[in-house]
Amino acid sequence: MSGVQSVGSTLSAEDFVLSLKRYITKVRRDRRLSGENVRTTTVHSRQLCGSRLTLDAVIEAGRVKELGFRVRACSLGQATTAIVYQRAQGLNAGDVQVVQSQLEQILNNHLPSKDTLIWPELAIFQHAASMPSRHDSALLPFRALQELFAQQEGGGNGKL
Repeated sequence: MSGVQSVGSTLSAEDFVLSLKRYITKVRRDRRLSGENVRTTTVHSRQLCGSRLTLDAVIEAGRVKELGFRVRACSLGQATTAIVYQRAQGLNAGDVQVVQSQLEQILNNHLPSKDTLIWPELAIFQHAASMPSRHDSALLPFRALQELFAQQEGGGNGKL
């Protein structure tokens, strides 16, 4: 696989935990959006961990303009929600899918090379490769955004 390497020990377990804690503090309080142009969806982990995320978004011209959230998830789901919250403004559905694919590679024990990794902070999830029961929680904000993009394309009423 070009541009993909097996995940090594480039990040210590201690650094992983500290990074997760930094992101988790950013989503401790709900940041919900309201208004006519806000679309909302709630996604649940497909695994037994019980994680769930309610994501609010304003999407204009096919791009994320603003996000809000209520996250009740494990530390992986909280951390990815914080990263997506910081990074998603201006992205379209294709952009979100590419970043999601990179996170999935990392979770499957393949870290994209530094020159191809779109969001370098996702590299912290290399230590989560050994936690398959938490992978779906880490992917919640990406699934939610994809649902909101599909909702917009379908002309839904804004609430799921």
